[in-house]
Amino acid sequence: MSVIVKTMNDRFDIAELIHKHFKGELTPDDESRFLEWLGQSDKNKALFESLKDHQQALTRWEIYQQFDADQAWQAMQAHLEKPKVITLHTRLWRYAAAILLPILAVGAVVYILQESTEPLAGVDDSILPGKEQATLILADGSEVELVPDQSTKTIAQGGTKVTNQNKTIRYESITHEAKPLAVVYNVLKTPTGGTYQLELADGTRVTLNAESSLRYPVSFSDSTRTVHLSGEAYFEVTHTGSPFIVQSESQRVQVLGTEFNVMAYANETLVQTTLVEGSVQVETNSQKRLLKPGQQAVLEAENLEVSSVDTQKYTAWKSGKFQFNNASMDEVMRRLARWYSFEYEFENEQSRELHFTGRIDNRQKISGILKMLEATTTVRFEYTDKRIIIQ
Repeated sequence: MSVIVKTMNDRFDIAELIHKHFKGELTPDDESRFLEWLGQSDKNKALFESLKDHQQALTRWEIYQQFDADQAWQAMQAHLEKPKVITLHTRLWRYAAAILLPILAVGAVVYILQESTEPLAGVDDSILPGKEQATLILADGSEVELVPDQSTKTIAQGGTKVTNQNKTIRYESITHEAKPLAVVYNVLKTPTGGTYQLELADGTRVTLNAESSLRYPVSFSDSTRTVHLSGEAYFEVTHTGSPFIVQSESQRVQVLGTEFNVMAYANETLVQTTLVEGSVQVETNSQKRLLKPGQQAVLEAENLEVSSVDTQKYTAWKSGKFQFNNASMDEVMRRLARWYSFEYEFENEQSRELHFTGRIDNRQKISGILKMLEATTTVRFEYTDKRIIIQ
């Protein structure tokens, strides 16, 4: 029996075996195949050992992504294509050369053309994963570009000290005046392919996803704490006794102290509010619903529905994962483009309705993700003129 990993299907099979091993679900036949693969090389053992530390969090998709397909395939080819020594009569060799050299020349040209027309050639050089980056817009309209590796930067805003350090922008009150100061607002904005963390003056922590913005007061002096969100953010609200309100274009979420995620992108047809801990109240102009932990409110076409969900599927982005749950290819491409910052076009409109389920690391090369989608659906991709074409 051979368990050498040479194709995508083989990698899926081995990933499935490793996943079953971690869950204690291997059959005797599975166990035999797993041990044979493990014993084939030190590289296989090293890969398995590296996965053991994360066995509780890894899915079969993420295990599959660890394989070096190119190296495995080259090893297989080297094994299958060992040179054979054949002695030819000199005259016969001359005749053979006269026939074979033109054929080999044509073959070389075809090979070069095939290599240069690889559908995804150059895609990883142009399309890179997102990173921690954002823009802070101050009360006077001036802008400060934020990156995690810049030196600590401190700014004064409305009686508050603003510090950018360790991938987080923090607000700390420095005034003790009895008379309330005028409310001063700042805006934190992430670009396509950006994410950033924010700690408000009350200690509330916010993680902004890509293509998102949050408008907020630099300090809270009123009986309520209100922020305005466009895009997606995860909130860890500090309990102060005053309500904390997240206002988006079509709804408002009111809490005291809790953890929840709000997805309210302008180019999405629905707004999702997912509660992890505590309780929140979701309100629209005509409806009001109270959520319990593990519930999600979905606002679509002015209709607000509540259901129980696995919250990790909707907060995975905070941990650097894409979680797709029977998502249409249309949704998959929107979310990938939001993080990898690329333009795309559906050449085949029917491909929009293909569906995909899986969890993907958002730090891997875009080509790996596209090839995985090709391997698990009927979609095909091409990269041309700095645009991904979906066929």
